[in-house]
Amino acid sequence: MAEQVLKVTRHSSYAILALNRPEKRNALNQPLIEALNQGLAQFENDKEIRALLLRGEGGSFCAGIDLKEVDEAVGGHNPTSLEYVFSRLERFPVPTIAAIQGAALAGGLELALHCDLRIASHNAKLGMTLGRVGLMVPYDFTRKLIEICGSANTAWILYTAELIDAERGRHMAMVHEVVPDAKLGEVTTALAEKVADNAPLALRAMKATVRRCMTETFDAWHDDLLRMAREVRASKDAKEGVRAFLEKRKPAWKAE
Repeated sequence: MAEQVLKVTRHSSYAILALNRPEKRNALNQPLIEALNQGLAQFENDKEIRALLLRGEGGSFCAGIDLKEVDEAVGGHNPTSLEYVFSRLERFPVPTIAAIQGAALAGGLELALHCDLRIASHNAKLGMTLGRVGLMVPYDFTRKLIEICGSANTAWILYTAELIDAERGRHMAMVHEVVPDAKLGEVTTALAEKVADNAPLALRAMKATVRRCMTETFDAWHDDLLRMAREVRASKDAKEGVRAFLEKRKPAWKAE
């Protein structure tokens, strides 16, 4: 029997979801996306749970979408399902915490940003690298970057597609705190326990209030941008970018 792609641990007042594809740097394939959705659903209405901790097994938090699955498009990756799960995480009724080590790239970075609190280890590398493979950052994910980092930092992150170390990520507000690699588990567990010690009704009310304020602020018509994103995903450049990444070569862009 294949090992589970998501480890779920329930404590008395908080839960832990651990991405468990360490050999793939916890890249998001469809089974893992679906497991995350089920894991969130499991605790959404659990009144005893007052915090949720999200982390990755092995040396990385999450390296983003599994591009091999995108390239093969068999049982294909569905961008809508990923957006749905991230939206579910964003709306989770109690505070959520991301423990970030190693790679947190593209969809992996967005997974962390959709958590309320983020602690990174010194070895963390953060980045939105989709420009390197000819893919488009979805509207809601761009909105999340602007919400967390501001428009100026978002422009840098998107346009350069460079990797950002944990300390610079802290200055960009992508993470709240940077800790030694060996201390990440201890610090984030202590943070989950600290949050969970607070009054449950107050926590839920505060979480709902913060989300409502931000959601209304960023509510805007964007059907045209969704159309552009679909066109980018279907372009020859996107196929070339993904193939070049898998073949470890420089892509040949044609703007088509």
